[in-house]
Amino acid sequence: MDNTRRIVHSFDAFPKRPSQQQVRSDRGGFSSLLTYFFLIFMIWVEIGGYFDGYIDYQFSVDDKIRETVTLNVDIIVAMPCKYLDANCRDETNDRFLAEEILNFEGMLPNIPEYFFAKENQVKSQNIDQAFGKAMEADFIEKGVRRNVDLPFCRITGTLPINRLRGDFHITAENYGYFGKNQIEKEKLNFSHYISEFSFGTFYPMMENNLDMTYKKTDDSGHTFHYSLKVVPTVYKKLGAEVDTNQYSVNFFETSDRYAPGIFIKYEFDPIKMRIVEQRISFWSFLIKVITIIGSLWVVAQWAYKGMDKLIYIVLGEKFARRGEEKKEGGLLDEDPNLISI
Repeated sequence: MDNTRRIVHSFDAFPKRPSQQQVRSDRGGFSSLLTYFFLIFMIWVEIGGYFDGYIDYQFSVDDKIRETVTLNVDIIVAMPCKYLDANCRDETNDRFLAEEILNFEGMLPNIPEYFFAKENQVKSQNIDQAFGKAMEADFIEKGVRRNVDLPFCRITGTLPINRLRGDFHITAENYGYFGKNQIEKEKLNFSHYISEFSFGTFYPMMENNLDMTYKKTDDSGHTFHYSLKVVPTVYKKLGAEVDTNQYSVNFFETSDRYAPGIFIKYEFDPIKMRIVEQRISFWSFLIKVITIIGSLWVVAQWAYKGMDKLIYIVLGEKFARRGEEKKEGGLLDEDPNLISI
């Protein structure tokens, strides 16, 4: 029993040397400064990461029963408004006369070129961008038609649609549906610029995949086809939520096969995506910081010892002892010429 006690008392997993057996050196001082710098840097990084939190992406079946959703539109077409129709049709064959709610405003063809400079460069926004741009708005006017004879037409507004598979399309009168204004086929031109096409609450600052899309054609029988897959997306940060809808886009074009126009088909996905900013608990953060500090300190100690031993082997003991502190007071440290017998 006494032997066991002596072994336990003498055991030291982290052996230490007495201060009188330690020698300071320039190399050791530099390594200590470097270690302290990395320790402070890592602590600063971890504190910043703790306050910033992390982004958690969660996918689940959409548990909300939604019968309708709003569609927000802002499209410029290279034709006079008086020849254009805009309609919605879903899989129940329920046709919605969008032109009764949307605004048709004629405009001159002097659109600034910067409108077309960012074609299809929009990316999905992160959580900070979503909250920074989540400012609700609404179109003031509804069902307004003005300057319908001007060569370009801007179609804007918000309309309620059934939350079913369907399509929104812009065609010419008497080419898709009957109308009172007839235009020669040679004058058809569905070149267009999409400034806004989104579902749900209208956030004009928030970017969508069809925003800033410009398509041009010189073919009067040309048809543009867009296919959208809409995914309900919720951004959550510090208890606040922004409910939006993101979508992916497929695109193709045809000529003289369908009614000339712009057809945007959409389908709502039953999967909902939640983008949540979360933060680890304070105790988890504290344990993480202590673990990093301890690990870095041990690695630095072993790295210094390994480097010191390598210098001894490669460059010799004399070079390795450069810059070491000299101890005073020992018999061997005195000048032998001053020793008296």
